[in-house]
Amino acid sequence: MKAPALGLLLAALCLLPSRASAQARDSHQLSVYLRGGVSAVLAPSRAMGGLGVGVGLRDVMKGRFILQADVSYLTLLGHVGEVRLGAGVQRGGTWSPAALATVSVLMGDALTTRTENIPRTPRGPAGALGVTLAPLRFCMDGGSCVSVLELGAGYGTDFATAGPSLQIGLMDLGLAF
Repeated sequence: MKAPALGLLLAALCLLPSRASAQARDSHQLSVYLRGGVSAVLAPSRAMGGLGVGVGLRDVMKGRFILQADVSYLTLLGHVGEVRLGAGVQRGGTWSPAALATVSVLMGDALTTRTENIPRTPRGPAGALGVTLAPLRFCMDGGSCVSVLELGAGYGTDFATAGPSLQIGLMDLGLAF
């Protein structure tokens, strides 16, 4: 009777690491990330954005699904603050390319244009909906990631006119906790 009980105990101990890794894949992996890059909304009445840095919080669920939020300070076309939300998917493993749908709001200075069709300069924030691809993204087992050259494009508006929205991430460094 002791031999079968010992066998069951050994079998349970052997299954424990695989059970723990299965639970790790099902759990949330939170990380703080720093990013640097270019973001702009190029509507006909004004251009808003620039080059800058930001900080954000990312949650990777089940090792595949990404939710993130970040804030950035941009300069070149004035002083601009950007708030960006994103949701998407990533490939598992060391090479982890990702695709995200993003929503951005830019607030601050802008380069404005006045024409006969646009007699007044729009005021307030500019918004954008877009898609971001991160083909050169690499992650470690602990969830920390580094990404180089993320490319994003979308549709932006200053709530008076609309035009293209561009995002280029030069570097993204995420540290898991």
